Amino acid sequence: MQLLRLEHGHWNFFCPVTGKEVYKEEGGFNAATFRGGWHQEVPAEPLNLAPELQPAWDAYLAEVEAKDGDLDVAAFLESVEQPGWVAFEITTCGMACGPVWETTWTVLDLSEQE
Repeated sequence: MQLLRLEHGHWNFFCPVTGKEVYKEEGGFNAATFRGGWHQEVPAEPLNLAPELQPAWDAYLAEVEAKDGDLDVAAFLESVEQPGWVAFEITTCGMACGPVWETTWTVLDLSEQE
């Protein structure tokens, strides 16, 4: 799967196919093209994985646990073969009590039309 890396100072993320906002302001997802998402704080707990993606994720988790390794969501996504699907690694930055960064990964099926 192709992995596109983006850096933003905001959370506005729209599906390039449908033009709809991917995530809802109050949580959850909005775009029908959404196939799964991860957050850097809890990478082992992805959000709403598509049935086509879940078995590959489960196998990856088992492999990492068996090797006592670290999760690498980006490497996992790049290893998945799913035509028309694109993964977005989005790093947002801002200021709190100093600079803060947050990374999420979102998979969209760009072959879908709403």
